[in-house]
Amino acid sequence: MTTRAVVDCDSLETLAAFGRWGTRMGLTDDHNIGATTLCAYADCRGGTVIMDDRDARRVAEFHGLTVRGTMGLLADACRRSDYTVASASVLADSLRDTGMRLPFPRGGFESWARDAKLLD
Repeated sequence: MTTRAVVDCDSLETLAAFGRWGTRMGLTDDHNIGATTLCAYADCRGGTVIMDDRDARRVAEFHGLTVRGTMGLLADACRRSDYTVASASVLADSLRDTGMRLPFPRGGFESWARDAKLLD
């Protein structure tokens, strides 16, 4: 069962962090608002930022945040035996079919994850 909670994101600390991260992420209008918000929240409260945008991930990691992408989470699930590699591959290909950009070709999840040592 998933627990959901509303979290406070309008404290002065979080708003100041949002300003810092907005500058780092190149926030303009609606561009990068999600990544900026995630990074500001994690900066203030800790945790792992889950995002796939390569440029935003690089900025977040450069500034000391722990970042994980969708495929990394999928590999984690395989390593814990919560998901099979075959099922993860099918899901990855399905995500590709919806337009998600992935760091490997269709059918390449397992090879990519093994090369990246994510399944060991």
